Amino acid sequence: MTDPSPVQPDGEITLTVDGHVAVIHISRPNKLNSFTIPMVEQLESHLAVIDDSEDVRAVIVTSAGDRAFSAGADIKAFSQLSATRMWSTWIRRGHALFDKLAGLRQPSIAAIDGNAFGGGLELALACDIRVMATDAKVGLSELGIGTLPGWGGTARLQKTVGVARAKRMIFTSLMVDAETALNWGLVTDLAERPDVVAKAREIAEQIATRAPIALQMTKQIIDGQSGEGLRLTLEALGSAASSATDDFVEGVTAFRSKRPPQFSGSFDDPGPRDVLHG
Repeated sequence: MTDPSPVQPDGEITLTVDGHVAVIHISRPNKLNSFTIPMVEQLESHLAVIDDSEDVRAVIVTSAGDRAFSAGADIKAFSQLSATRMWSTWIRRGHALFDKLAGLRQPSIAAIDGNAFGGGLELALACDIRVMATDAKVGLSELGIGTLPGWGGTARLQKTVGVARAKRMIFTSLMVDAETALNWGLVTDLAERPDVVAKAREIAEQIATRAPIALQMTKQIIDGQSGEGLRLTLEALGSAASSATDDFVEGVTAFRSKRPPQFSGSFDDPGPRDVLHG
């Protein structure tokens, strides 16, 4: 989990793309990779770029240093906010940000190569797949400072490990080790700390070999079935299907020609295809 590049005093989040794999890199190791407002803004920008990309097929989220994947929101920063600003700046914006990560068309992988507490675990939970270092721990510790998980942790954790285990972790600020996290389904893979990012890249490269449109539709269907954005899933798939019909072409043509459409109720079907012989 080394980062040879200079680290900005207030931290930064960078985006690099190698082939079909995008890497989001959190770099604020002196503060356990905790988030500042500028870092939230950077991540928002990077997610917009990824979501708009036709080349990116998988995303890895990783971080700098050797102490923590991320401790979530910077406590010093948000503790100085008024209750109204806490709600409008950190909670609503953080929710929207992690929902955006979870809702990416492309599958995402969290490379948890250090401890992930509070918002750091919530960040990992917003990813589709999680690879964890064998010596790392994860937990939602917010109740210990008089607040509660504010970036989607209560919902995503209980969907991942079950209601009772989620309550056990949150109510007692339980720090879960790697083996327990694997057994509970909180993470999918374990690796020695130096190999976590490599394992995440191995998975990302496997994902990148799949048919991208079918893969992205599959992700959206799975998320919809689990309750994550069901309305958006149905609307997106319905809109995609309708855009393949003759009626859609006729509707747009008629609109541009300023005439009533003549709908046929058929798909834009080129006819039978021999997929075995071309």
